[in-house]
Amino acid sequence: MFMILNDLIKNYEKDENFVYPDYNGYNFANINNTILDLFDINHKTALNKKLYSNLNKNTLTVFIYIDGLGYNQWIDYLSFYKPFKKINDDGIVSPITAVFPSTTAAASNTINTGKFPGEHGLFEWRLYIDEFSMVLKSLPFIPVYKFDRERFNSSKFSPEILFNGETFYEKLKVNGIRSYVVSNSSLLKSDYSNIMYSGTKEKKRFDLLCEGFLILKKLISRLHDGYIFFYIENFDKMEHRYGPGSDEHLYSIKNVSSLFNDLLNEIKKDVNIIISSDHGFMPVEHKIYIKNIEKYLKVRNGKIMPETWSPRDMSIYANEDILESIENQLDGAAAVMTRNEIINRNLLGTTKIPDKYINRIGDFIILPYHGNTVWYKYCENDIIKDRGMHGGLGPEEMIIPFAAINLNDN
Repeated sequence: MFMILNDLIKNYEKDENFVYPDYNGYNFANINNTILDLFDINHKTALNKKLYSNLNKNTLTVFIYIDGLGYNQWIDYLSFYKPFKKINDDGIVSPITAVFPSTTAAASNTINTGKFPGEHGLFEWRLYIDEFSMVLKSLPFIPVYKFDRERFNSSKFSPEILFNGETFYEKLKVNGIRSYVVSNSSLLKSDYSNIMYSGTKEKKRFDLLCEGFLILKKLISRLHDGYIFFYIENFDKMEHRYGPGSDEHLYSIKNVSSLFNDLLNEIKKDVNIIISSDHGFMPVEHKIYIKNIEKYLKVRNGKIMPETWSPRDMSIYANEDILESIENQLDGAAAVMTRNEIINRNLLGTTKIPDKYINRIGDFIILPYHGNTVWYKYCENDIIKDRGMHGGLGPEEMIIPFAAINLNDN
């Protein structure tokens, strides 16, 4: 078949520096509805059918979520390996847009709930949570700063304050579809996983990725219908630590490709395989630390409010007098958007953001241009350590692959 739909990119809203999420069409947030469409379940906006016209309805469907895989990496790196060349040749590969922020927190909660980031409220790794009056790491559900840990532990806060609603797996269950999750052991132990994977028939954990692929192959072999969610985090780890395109990153691609090769060679049955990602990656070339802004920052409980989100989309709580100082220090290295701009441009989704989540968005969001990161040192150890990051609107972060193949007779 050989279908790589490169031409889609020219249709996305973009400017000289940024690509914006296409929530009404080609976007990660519409994968859930695409899966519902495959099971003939009532749904809202799905991806265009031409992206998955080769998939069969009402059959076993596997969604493989590869953390940190940009579309450029699929084309530049993965396509040289046999299993991905096979998907290019026999399946359909398309560039779609990521959700914003282009982060695992935002995307994982979208794929696990079927909701836009603005609806589920977990848009980033670091969020200021009003109910706690502190900054939390959202997915592990722990305080960012050590000085908050005692108060957090003694308060017995429930992780349901992060999300309390129907999960995607519960929706499938109500409609008679059994679902299975295959993921890393350390991730499946968290409070977050207990909430977000509610409704699954089985949760399968692994310590090594080769073990995870073996679990996946066994599940596919014994099931004839249902939905399997399989999470791979290897690329993301290497890109953060060593940078995208580093030897370490490329070696992880080689290893994962070998496991994919075995999967595609050994499975010969009617099963839909969908592969996508939460975000791509931006190399960290310049680190900019904003200084001398304390007098502009808002105060809560006698303390100035820390920066949140990430160095690719820094969120700050401050009055508008801060703008001149920030713009002088940025010197053209980043764009600055207000909370209202973020909301009015529908960057967090096309539905109304619940009032309880509004304050998880700072007064100003700083969006660095290519290769730049911007941060404020609330504490001395608030430094940018990674060689690769994501979260912003750069095309490397925002354009991700959506691949679809049915393994029957391939």
